[in-house]
Amino acid sequence: MAIILNNKQINVESVTNSLPTRPRMSHGILTLVLPEKQNLYDVYMPFVKGGGLFIATNRVFHLGEEVFALLQIMDEVDKTPITGKVIWMTPKSPQNGKKQGIGIQISSEDLDLCKKIETYLAGYDAGIGTQTL
Repeated sequence: MAIILNNKQINVESVTNSLPTRPRMSHGILTLVLPEKQNLYDVYMPFVKGGGLFIATNRVFHLGEEVFALLQIMDEVDKTPITGKVIWMTPKSPQNGKKQGIGIQISSEDLDLCKKIETYLAGYDAGIGTQTL
């Protein structure tokens, strides 16, 4: 499919295929520490296919970019490595007091992690409406 932009024909497939899909070395590894169930509740996105997480960060990412993170949930001693794809970005200086960061769709390879998170949150009543940091 092609579109016309500023009197130039642009092949949409070539543009979407050139989007970054691998993490850049400058990003390193993101870390997400969730010491309490409320923290897990605040960042988990069950409405994302396969599950998603919001990770507060001031690093610059691109939609579709793959990221690597280490997740530590509550009292678990070991950090869980996860991979995901950036599906949204909250910009610097967002409105309504939201934190800057990215929303990632958890990789299908990490399906067990989503099940673990949902087990932790099963029956949890935060007493407030769902919010994303």
